Amino acid sequence: MQDSINKDNSFFSQWWYQINKPIFFSILSLIFIGLFISLTINQSYQYSNTNNVFSVFSSQAVYLIVGLTLCCLISFLEVSKIKFLSIILFSFFLILLLSTLFFGNEIKGSKRWIDVKYFTIMPIEIIKPFFCLSLAFILSNEVGKNTIYPYILSFIIYLSISIILVLQPDISQFILVSAIYFSAIFLSGFSFIILTSIIILGIIAFLVIYFFNFNVQNRINSFLAPDQYDISQAEMSLKAIKSGGLTGVGPGNGVIKEKIPEAESDYIFSVIAEEYGLIGCLILLTIFFIIAYNSFKSLYSNNNHFVQISLFTLVVYFCLQALIHISVNIRLIPTTGITLPFISYGGSSILGMSVTCGFIMMFSKKRHNI
Repeated sequence: MQDSINKDNSFFSQWWYQINKPIFFSILSLIFIGLFISLTINQSYQYSNTNNVFSVFSSQAVYLIVGLTLCCLISFLEVSKIKFLSIILFSFFLILLLSTLFFGNEIKGSKRWIDVKYFTIMPIEIIKPFFCLSLAFILSNEVGKNTIYPYILSFIIYLSISIILVLQPDISQFILVSAIYFSAIFLSGFSFIILTSIIILGIIAFLVIYFFNFNVQNRINSFLAPDQYDISQAEMSLKAIKSGGLTGVGPGNGVIKEKIPEAESDYIFSVIAEEYGLIGCLILLTIFFIIAYNSFKSLYSNNNHFVQISLFTLVVYFCLQALIHISVNIRLIPTTGITLPFISYGGSSILGMSVTCGFIMMFSKKRHNI
């Protein structure tokens, strides 16, 4: 019995020693910020039944608690045990993503969600971290080293996801998936021909999507020529940011947020700016910077190519999503519908980000049993 206790203590002590603590506490901070905001931004998401647990915590809070648990559990895993598991899970969620075209719930003209009786799931949010690991597995595989085959296979997988996203349509997620793919190619030791080909294909894809997708065309045109389109949502977002000033109006006291559609998801950063001011926004940005800095620091100190590509793509995806969301809110880029990690409302997004951050914590450990 005593030996078992010592073994358990040794296991957790070893995990605590190996874990990158700045990353761990930064992720923990994001989750608690999301938890706090979910209880103050909009009470309409809570059920009225006082005997129900959801009368105390919103559904967002429950997802955050589950997400934190999932994130920590993944961080306990070892790299050697997740390579093939990631391929299996990626294949499963790819099939689920494909099924949205046939069985998905259509919301606002897009089929992105699968109804699973008691809740809905957005497969693309869950598949992205496994896409990062699958690309790393293919491009770092010694069997295919110095050949074109890993690039062909990785491109086929990327193209499969991209076609599904364009057909849904979900162009914002297509951009994120493209960024993940480009990041993996970039760190894999690409050739000039491959890089040039990707850039040319990217330009062609953008032009095709722009001319044949009215929603994308409308968002870009409204951004370039705001006087000719209804941009009240973006204007209200900027107004909320300006009204927050340096310290904000206080938690739950925002008034302009009530006039912003999708304030709890697409424009949550403007709500934070209104209620917590510039200081609150800078604190949030600092947290994302700490995660990125410490992840890249761990990346450069690791010689395992699979770990390097995995960690790089995961961090690029995680931070780019935050950057895109913030850029939309301050009107630097057209509206995308991209959420702010752990802060925006949405169960699938939280679970996907929890898996992502769990892998980031795992790959950024001080040492691995590979």
